[in-house]
Amino acid sequence: MGPQDGNYPLGMRTQDLRDFTRSPLRSRLEAALLAQAAQAEPAEVVRRKAEVIGGMSGTVMEIGPGPGTNMRYYAPGTRVLAVEPNPAMHPRLQAQAAAHDIELSVMSCHAEQTPLADASVDGVVGTLVLCGVDRPADVVAEVRRVMRPGSHYLVYEHVKAPTGTLTRRGQRLLWGPHRWLFNGCEVDRDTGVLLQSVGFAELDVQHIDAGLATAHTRTRIMGVATR
Repeated sequence: MGPQDGNYPLGMRTQDLRDFTRSPLRSRLEAALLAQAAQAEPAEVVRRKAEVIGGMSGTVMEIGPGPGTNMRYYAPGTRVLAVEPNPAMHPRLQAQAAAHDIELSVMSCHAEQTPLADASVDGVVGTLVLCGVDRPADVVAEVRRVMRPGSHYLVYEHVKAPTGTLTRRGQRLLWGPHRWLFNGCEVDRDTGVLLQSVGFAELDVQHIDAGLATAHTRTRIMGVATR
């Protein structure tokens, strides 16, 4: 677990880290790093994304799409409602949507509370986003609220590595710098436990080892929750 006394790197408080207007340079750097990282996703993750996202149709909400990593997986013509509060991500996101013939609408709100009606979307995608929000439980509750019965939520997240492992030590050591660079991202949350507590009709989650090259972020989960 990270610091508990509120003393964050460079004097930034938690709410400051997600106020994207305070440090536009850091936000642009984050967008570039995320776009680069997307080119080296594990093969199993790529396969699963293509299977689940590619099978979605109608209107899909994607929370935290960042620079548009997932646009390549949607079927052409899919309507995507993108909840992305970081304006530095928008140009790349829009370019990726256009390149893959996606009907994109960008909402600059935070994912804890969206303007969407109950049971109004045919699917939800959220990849590497619950690690970087203020209130992940509220985000997942909001996801479930807007999903139509029987629809799917694809989730792919950084999570806490097992105690005593080298990866866990790396998470502790790099918690502060990583959190600052990636606008509040915390890679050591128990997101699997959170997903189990929300009340989805079905939840199928598996652990993913992203490989040694991903260092302290290698421990992840991926799965599908059904409303």
